Amino acid sequence: MVLRRPKLVILFLLISLVGVGGIQAKPTAKPVKWMRGIYMAESPVPQAVPEAIAKSVADTVAREVGGAAIRGTGNSMQPLYNDGVIMVVAPTDFENLKRGQTVVYKNREGRHVAHVLVAKCKTGWRVTGLNNRTHDGQGVNAANLHGVVVDAFQPVTGTSLASR
Repeated sequence: MVLRRPKLVILFLLISLVGVGGIQAKPTAKPVKWMRGIYMAESPVPQAVPEAIAKSVADTVAREVGGAAIRGTGNSMQPLYNDGVIMVVAPTDFENLKRGQTVVYKNREGRHVAHVLVAKCKTGWRVTGLNNRTHDGQGVNAANLHGVVVDAFQPVTGTSLASR
């Protein structure tokens, strides 16, 4: 991903500005291609970031890509995205979607859902949560697509970080 190096610089600048001592952060873990039988190689692995600065780091990255930083809730995307993860969602054209990307779309109830693109079909894309037994009853199409997850940050408490 193109933004990886600038984000690390921003992250370390923010850490030094906040004055969090003893933090030992490593770059993002190796990308994962398959998880629980679902191809998800195009979905970013979250970076562990101190809770005090996680939202501002995500907001900075979101501004760079013209998107938004949103906090995820629930467990449907575990073990990749845990409850409280902050995802950076960038707008994208429907025609540019690829299998394995995590996208955010608006479901019939009007809620935004972040799930993985599984397969292209006649009406759009079939999607599922990594922790779900079946795919979503509603697919993603050009009308309900909000954007694609281009980065993710998992807020952690304490003064030291461990990388996966």
